[in-house]
Amino acid sequence: MNYFFYTLTVLSLVLCIVGMTSASAVERIGLNAAKEQKSRSSLLIPSTAPSASSAPGKVRRTTKPLRKPLQRSRSKSAANSGPFIRGNYVLTGYLPVRRYNSKAPTVVIVDKGSHFTHALQLQERKIVRTYSMSNAIGKGSTPSHPGRYIVSRKKRLPTWTPPTSIDPKQKRIGPYNQNRKNPLGVAAIYLNKFGILLHGTNVPDSIRNNISHGCVRHSNSDISRLYGMVDRGDVVYIVNRMRGHVVRARDFKVAK
Repeated sequence: MNYFFYTLTVLSLVLCIVGMTSASAVERIGLNAAKEQKSRSSLLIPSTAPSASSAPGKVRRTTKPLRKPLQRSRSKSAANSGPFIRGNYVLTGYLPVRRYNSKAPTVVIVDKGSHFTHALQLQERKIVRTYSMSNAIGKGSTPSHPGRYIVSRKKRLPTWTPPTSIDPKQKRIGPYNQNRKNPLGVAAIYLNKFGILLHGTNVPDSIRNNISHGCVRHSNSDISRLYGMVDRGDVVYIVNRMRGHVVRARDFKVAK
């Protein structure tokens, strides 16, 4: 009898120990699983901060917004659009050729080096050449001064009053259709300084020479065409060489 109670007591103790061991093992397994889940969450979620709107015990995934690359501010003014850089454009040796647009201003370039006069316009955001013609410029003692000029007026069949170096009496000569001695030819475009004109001629063979008293000569057919392309206020440049010369956006009436 005593032996039976002794055996029963030992068996109860063994079962109790086994139960405690199993509970500890289960608890350790649960803790390990929790740690592993937390470790995985820390790898997947850069920043974990519970939100007020989130349910208790839940973790809200938040990511920091990507930084936008810095961009240089660009001026939206018309002077910095199209071909112009800071309101300027450097002429190249080649310009595309387009038809003359009567609604666009014309800029005239008198290239002394090549003996050509060019009519330029801004069309479709490009500087284009609408007409080119041969010219004659001032001789060494009376050169055509390089610079920026403005068309002050223009006139068909102008009269001509010679300078005192040609005629001390300065007798006026009638228009070309009445007097073929008029060196201005059929038309004249007057510039705003130095008494310089772009005009026709009564001596066609003089074109492409340094021969004038400072004005820029053209054939009568060429000056008649250029006459219809320019208006009062348009810009004329007399330059030693067109290539490399800088024109401005405001020359083409482009607003700043």
